[in-house]
Amino acid sequence: MTSKDLHTLIKSLTSSEKGYIKKHSAVHVIGDQNKYIKIFDAIEKQKVYNEKEIIKKFTDDPILNNFSVAKNYLFRFILKCLESYHSNTKSELRSTLNQIEILHNKNLPAVAKKMLVKAKATAQQYELYEFMEEIIDWEIIFIVEEANSKNYLELVNKYFGELNESIEKKKTIIGYKHLYQKLRAKGLYMGLPRNDEDVVAFQLISEQADNNDKSLLSTFNAKFYRNLMQANFLFMSNEQKKANELMEHNVLLMETHPHMIELKPSIYLGMLRNKAVNELSLMRYKPLFDTIKKMDAFVGKYGQLNRYFEVLAENLKLFVYIPTGQFKEALEIAERLELMYKQLPVTKSLMKEKLLQHYAFAYIYIGLEDYKMANHHLNILLNNNDFDIRSDMYCFAHILSLISHFELENTEFLDYRSKSTYNLLLKRNHLYEFEKQIIVFLKRTKNMTRKSPEIRQAFIDLKENIETIISGNKLEKNALSLFDLISWLESKIEKKSFMQIKQKKFNQLMSSEAANAHMH
Repeated sequence: MTSKDLHTLIKSLTSSEKGYIKKHSAVHVIGDQNKYIKIFDAIEKQKVYNEKEIIKKFTDDPILNNFSVAKNYLFRFILKCLESYHSNTKSELRSTLNQIEILHNKNLPAVAKKMLVKAKATAQQYELYEFMEEIIDWEIIFIVEEANSKNYLELVNKYFGELNESIEKKKTIIGYKHLYQKLRAKGLYMGLPRNDEDVVAFQLISEQADNNDKSLLSTFNAKFYRNLMQANFLFMSNEQKKANELMEHNVLLMETHPHMIELKPSIYLGMLRNKAVNELSLMRYKPLFDTIKKMDAFVGKYGQLNRYFEVLAENLKLFVYIPTGQFKEALEIAERLELMYKQLPVTKSLMKEKLLQHYAFAYIYIGLEDYKMANHHLNILLNNNDFDIRSDMYCFAHILSLISHFELENTEFLDYRSKSTYNLLLKRNHLYEFEKQIIVFLKRTKNMTRKSPEIRQAFIDLKENIETIISGNKLEKNALSLFDLISWLESKIEKKSFMQIKQKKFNQLMSSEAANAHMH
C-alpha cells in the first residue's frame, strides 16, 4: 500500500461511507479527536496527494513518530469499515464459517452445528460452491454428534457426494465463464467481426459450449453464463434478434432470483447494459427506454457500492442519443461524463474509456457540423500510443477523419489522407469494400464544386453502391453500426443536415413502433 493508494481510497468514498467510518472511529478516541481521523481529514482535503504538506501540518504532533504505521493502520481500518458497511451474503457466510471455528475451539459444538446447517443452506441457495469444501470439512468434524457404527460410512459418503456434485457444478460454471471471457477478449480488441476468419474464430469458441453435459445446466449460474456467452457470440455474428432473446431470458432469470442481484449487482447492471445495446441495434426503442429506466433505478439503489455504476448508465445514454440524432443532448451527457471521470481515481481502464470517449465526441460534432472539433477529438484518438484500441473503431475513426476533412474542404490534405488511410487499412487487413468506395469517391470528387449536379450524382452513386454491398454482406453492415454513413449520404443528396435526417428516421421508427404496439 502506498500513500497515493490511501489518498485514492479516501477520495473514492461517498459521504455516507465517510460518515460510517467516522462513527466507528469513535471507539479509538484519544483526546479530542481520533489521531487517525486527523490524517483522514487532512488527506481528504487534498485534490492531489502531497505528503510533504501532510507532514508539515503535523509537525508538532506525536503522529509523526510513526506516520507510516499510522497510514497503514488507517488504510486497513477504512477497508474493515467498508467491509462492514457493504456486508453481503458472501461476506456474511465467510464470517459465519469463522465463527463456527471459534465455537468449535470453545467446545460449543451444538451451537456451531446449528450455524453450519444455515451456512450450508445459504451456500447452496446462492450457489457459493467455493465454500462447500470447508462446510463439508466441518460436517465431517461434527459427524460424531449424529453418527454411530452403522451409519458413519453412509454419512461420510453422503457428504462427499454433495461435495463432488458441487465441484462439478462449479466446473461447469467456470467453463461457461471462461468461454464468455474468451469471446469478450476477442471482442474488446477486434470489435465486430470484419471477415470470415473473425467469424470462424468466434464460432469455434461458441461451439465449445456444446461439449458440456446439459444435465449440469441445473444451476442459476450455469444457465446465466451459458446464455451470456451464446448471446455475446450471436451479437458479434449480427444475429441480434436471437441474442436479444437470450439477454431477455437472463434479465428475467436475475429478476426472478433477486438474491442473485444483491449478490452480484455489477453483473445485473452489465446484463441490462448489454441488453440495451442490443435493443439499440435492433431499433427497438420502447424496450430500450424501459431498460434505461431499470438502469436508473438500479443506480439509485446500488450506486453507493460503486461510483462507476453511474458512469456506465450515463455512457449508455450517450450511445442512445448519438444514433437517434439527438446530438445536443448527447453533447450534454458527454460533457457530464467528462466531469464524472475527473472525480474517479485514475486507472488504466478509466484512461482507456476516456480515450474511447473521443470517438463519441467526434460523432457528436459531425452531427452538430463542428468539423474542426470532430477532427480535434479524432486526432487525440488516432495519435494515441498508450493503449490498444478496438480495431474496428480505430479503423472507422480514420473514415470519420476523411469525412471531417471533406466537410472542411481540405482538398490537398484530404488527398494525402485518403492514400494513407487506404494503405493503413490494407496493411491491417481491415479494408472493407465500402471503405474502398469512399476513398474512390473522394478521389473522384476532389475537383468538383460542392453545389454542382455532378457531386450530387456522385453521392447518389456512392449510396447505391454501399447499399448493394451491405445488402449482400452482413459483415460490411456490421461496420456501419459505428457510424450511419447512409444517413450522412442522404443528408448530402437531400441537402439537409445530418441531424435532420437522423431525427426524421428516429421519429418514423418511434411512430411505427407505437402503431404496431397499438395494433397488438
